[in-house]
Amino acid sequence: MRSAAAISRTALRTALVAVLLAGVVSCGPDEGADAEAKGGGGRPPSQVIEPAGRAPRAQDAGAVKFEFERTCAKVKSALGRFLDKGLDRIGCWDVGRATKPETEAGTAEQITTRAGVACRANPGRWWYTRFDACGRTTLTYTVIDLRTKRPTGRAAFTATQQIKLSHETGRVSTSNTLQLTSARGTAKGLTAAWGTSCSGGACRADSAWPGPRPMRPGRVQSGTTDHAWTAGVPVQSFRMKSTITIRGTAQVLIAPAWFGTPMKIRCDKTFNLKASPDGKSRGCVFPAAAPVLELPLTHEGHANVAWSMNNLKGHWGWQGRGKPLVRQANKSTQRTNRRMICRDGTWKKDRRVTSDSCDEFPFAATRQSGGESGLKGKDCAEIRPENKNGKWVIHYVRNVTPSSRCTIGHVPSTYNVSVGGTLSRFYQDRRVIDGEKYWISVG
Repeated sequence: MRSAAAISRTALRTALVAVLLAGVVSCGPDEGADAEAKGGGGRPPSQVIEPAGRAPRAQDAGAVKFEFERTCAKVKSALGRFLDKGLDRIGCWDVGRATKPETEAGTAEQITTRAGVACRANPGRWWYTRFDACGRTTLTYTVIDLRTKRPTGRAAFTATQQIKLSHETGRVSTSNTLQLTSARGTAKGLTAAWGTSCSGGACRADSAWPGPRPMRPGRVQSGTTDHAWTAGVPVQSFRMKSTITIRGTAQVLIAPAWFGTPMKIRCDKTFNLKASPDGKSRGCVFPAAAPVLELPLTHEGHANVAWSMNNLKGHWGWQGRGKPLVRQANKSTQRTNRRMICRDGTWKKDRRVTSDSCDEFPFAATRQSGGESGLKGKDCAEIRPENKNGKWVIHYVRNVTPSSRCTIGHVPSTYNVSVGGTLSRFYQDRRVIDGEKYWISVG
C-alpha cells in the first residue's frame, strides 16, 4: 500500500503531463512561447505606438542688418568736409521701414523652400534650414545738397537674398533681387551694383550682375552669384557678405551698404567619395540648423525607434520634448557600443520574429548609445514590435520601466539593416560630422 505522499507525487506528475500536452506551460522566447510580461510602473503588457518627433522647419536667425561706414546722421555732421572736396551732392544710406509680408508670387526659389516661404511671410529677418537661407529687408538712399544742407531726394529699396548650399559639391550660390520701390526729388538716374564674398578667404567674390545697372521705380534687378569653397582645410566655417553700391546723377555715394548672414556656413571634406580625386566629397551646411532624420512608420525598425522616442527617459531625438542625438563616428566605439547592448547575454532570438535581430536605441553610432553611457543589455527595455490590423503594437518582453534609458527590440534583420543604412546615408547627405547633434521624426 502506497503512502499518501507517494500518491500525491504521482497525482502531481500526472497533472503536469496533462498541462504540458495541452500546451499551457510557457518555456520562454527561444521555444516560441509568449514570454512577454508586464513592465514595472504599472505599465500594460503592450502598447499601440504613435508617430514621434517633429518635422523640420525653417529657423529664425534674427534681423537682417545693414551696416554702413557712415549713416546719413554721421554724414550730416561732417558736410563741410565734403563741400571742401568740391562735391555738390552726396548720397547716404539708412535702414528703411519694415516691409509688409509678400502676397504676390515670388521667385521659384522663394516659394519652394521652407526658408523662402518664411522669408516672404516675415520680412526683415533671416530664415534658414540646413541647406538654404533667405533674408529680405529695406533700406533708404538719401541725397543731400551740401550747400543748403538739406535732403533733396530720397529712394527706397527692397533687397532679398536666397542662399543655397550644396551637400555634394561644396558650392554656395545666391539668388539676389533689388527693387526700387519709390524715388522722389533728386534721387534720379540711379544705378546699382551687388557683390557677394566669403569671410576668411573661403571662396572668391562674385557679382550678381555685371557692372552697375539702371534702377527704375517698380522694376527689379536680379542676379545670382556662385562660389566654390576653396577646401584648404578639412572643415571651415565662414559667413557671407553682400555689398550694395548705389550711384545717381551728379551724386557721390559716400560709402556702400553691406549685410552679412548672422548664421555661419560650414563646409567640410570629411566624407569618403571614390569618384573624387582625393577620395573625399565636399559639402556645405548651416550647422546651427540641426538636421532631422525623417523616417516613415512602415516596419518594425521604425516602430522600435518611435516607441523608444516616446517612452525612454531622455526622449532621445525628439525636438521640443527630449534631447538631441550626437553622432559617434568612431567605428571601433560603435562596435563596442553594440556589443555591450546586444551581446551581454540578455537578448535572445524569438522564433516568432522572422530573422530576428537585436535592434538597439539610441543607435550604436551615437554618443547616447547605452553602451557609451555605461549600460548593458540587461539595463534596457526589451520589446517586440508587431503590426496588428494596420496598427503598430509594442509587446513588452522585460524590464520596461519609466526610468528605462535604452531599448533592445526584436526586429527582422532586414529592417534592422534598413534603419542602419538610412542612418548612414543621412549622416553623409546632411553632412553630420562627428560630435554633431541631430533630431528624428518618425511617421
